[in-house]
This record gives sequence, structure tokens and C-alpha cells, in this order.
Amino acid sequence: MRHWIGLFIIIFSSVVFGEDKTTLYDFRYWSAPDHTRIVIDKEEDTLFNIISYDDFVIISFDDAEVLSETFSNIFFKDDRIQKVRIKREKSTIKLIVHINRKFNVKHFTLNPNTKYKHHRLVVDVIDSDIKVTKKISKIDYPPSLRNQQTILIDAGHGGEDSGAVGRNKSLEKNVNLAIAKKLVDIINKNKDFNAVLSRGGDYYVPLTKRLTIAQKQKVSMFISIHADSVESISAKGASVYILSEKGNNSKLARQLEESQNVVDQFGGVEAVIDNDQFLKSILSDYSRKDKEKQSFQLAQEIISQLNKVGPIHKKIPQKANFVVLKSPSIPSVLVETAFISNPTQEKRLTNKSQQQKIAQSIYQGIVNFYEQLD
Repeated sequence: MRHWIGLFIIIFSSVVFGEDKTTLYDFRYWSAPDHTRIVIDKEEDTLFNIISYDDFVIISFDDAEVLSETFSNIFFKDDRIQKVRIKREKSTIKLIVHINRKFNVKHFTLNPNTKYKHHRLVVDVIDSDIKVTKKISKIDYPPSLRNQQTILIDAGHGGEDSGAVGRNKSLEKNVNLAIAKKLVDIINKNKDFNAVLSRGGDYYVPLTKRLTIAQKQKVSMFISIHADSVESISAKGASVYILSEKGNNSKLARQLEESQNVVDQFGGVEAVIDNDQFLKSILSDYSRKDKEKQSFQLAQEIISQLNKVGPIHKKIPQKANFVVLKSPSIPSVLVETAFISNPTQEKRLTNKSQQQKIAQSIYQGIVNFYEQLD
């Protein structure tokens, strides 16, 4: 009898007091050249505290519990984070993140969205050592050392932002990066060009930062790589977009604008365009018709080349109000390489030889564009 009474008390206590605990659902990490992002799925009203020391950060959660199926996701290390430990003190769970270089910490919270059903705490561990940052940055953003045409190749999405997901679970962010890297390799074989990447790995680069990278690198062209997705599995073919601040009346273009321009969904507190002096200057600069005309010509050349290696969804350049196309005074296009929502095209997008053909076609469009300018 005592045994059953004791067991009842244990079960009753776990039910009653368990209801008071907040749940930490999952843990994810993303390594970028200048920071590591920690993302923790949590309940809306979870109480947390973040304290920084010289070589570690403590992220504390009051009255919290961790799910057994995601417990192993807590532990992580990369070039910046030596290790992560978990420690419980009474009802408080502490994540102790050991860091091997000078750093700053920023954090923010994100609400649920179409991709993530839980509230999220995002903690960025950012390099504060200038020498280290510069050394790492050169991997992804090398300066133009010669008098070349510098082209920024922007791999869309990344990190928390997977982009579209194919029927066979392929992630758009991975396809975009694979094609972007192949395109950069092809371009850099031409001594007249110098291509750089907006991101060289699986991490998120805020939309406005992609523009500032273009400004700092003094690029002469901006090309963003993406893959389309719609509900219908029959839609197929490539499209190329240029900037229209008025947007586009087509349903697909409006859907793309909504999915591409959500600046607070993954990047945290980005500069609001209306209050950002750099972006204000970009918008006023866009009134120059030269950029619009050149962007249209570049888009036409790329479409012409993509037509040789696969189907085309829209045979003339499309217009949409994409933030990433607002680079100042330079031709800027967004290439939707194919429909990842189409299983046949998804296979093509994930095939290395097909990725190479797509990259080669975009490159030839770039060459043809510059030849027309001569």
C-alpha cells in the first residue's frame, strides 16, 4: 500500500508541477564567418537571462525543461564555440557556451511563422577581434585586387531560412548555394572578372547586409540565385526578375515579394528601410534609368542562355519589389533557376551536372551583357 501511495505522489507531483514548467523544444546552431547563431525554440512567455563573461556565455531559463528527443542538439562546437554544457540549479536550466575568442553577444526573439511553429530566442555570438574578423571575412568577401568587374553572387536564404522545400524535401537554400558557388568558380576563371559570394556557407545574411556587402565590395553587378515554388507541381522553368518599386501585378510575383522581403523573420532587428540612410540613398538613386535599362538587358541575356539548357517559365524579364535588388547604380537581377516544387525540376536542381549547366548559362549571359557594353 505504501508503495502505491508513494508512486501516486510522484506521478501527481510530476503532473502538477510539470504544468508550471516551460518547455525548450529544440536547439540549432549556424556558423557564419563573423558570428555563430544559437536558436532555441521555446514557449512564448519563457523567462530567460543572458550573461557574458570573458570566455563564456550563460543562457538561463527559469522553471524550464528540455525534451528528451532534442536534448542531444544542445551540444555543439565550431571554430568559435569550444563546447556547450548544460547545468541545472534547482528549477533553472543553464546553457554554458564556452568561446575561444573575444566576442560580443546580441539577442532577440522571433514569433512563430509559416516555417517555425514555436517562439524563438536567437543569440548571436559575434567576433569582436578585428584581426580575426578580417581574416575570416576574406574567405567569403575577398577584395578586388585588380581592375576587374566585381560581381556579387547572392545565394538566397540560408541558416534558419531554408527557403522553399521540394516535394522530396530538398531545401532551396542548399540548391542556391551550390549553384552560386559553381557560378563564382566559373566567373573567376575569367581574368576580367572577380566574383564574390554574399554567403559561403549555411547561415543567414540579412537582406540589408547583402546590400551593404555590395557597397563595401564596390561591385559592378548583383545577381541573386533562387528557386521558385508554387502549390502546383506542374509549374516549371526559369525566370529572371528586375526591380520595380511598384511591384508586380502577377500572383506569383506578389507571392515571391512576400516570401523574400520579410526582414524580421530570420535576421532579427534589421534596419527599417524608411529609417536607413544608406537604403534611402539607394532608393533615390534608383530613379536613374540607366540601372533599370541595364538590369533589363542583363536579365534578357541570362534568359536567352538558360533557354538553351532547360525550360523557361517567363520569356521576358519580370518585375518585383525585391529588397536585395536595390543595390545602387548597378545592374541587379534575381534568377529563379527552376521550380523546386516540381519533382522533376527538383531532381534537376539537386543534380551537380545540371547545377553546373545552370551556372554556366548565367555566366554566359553575364559575358554577353558586358560585350554589348563595349
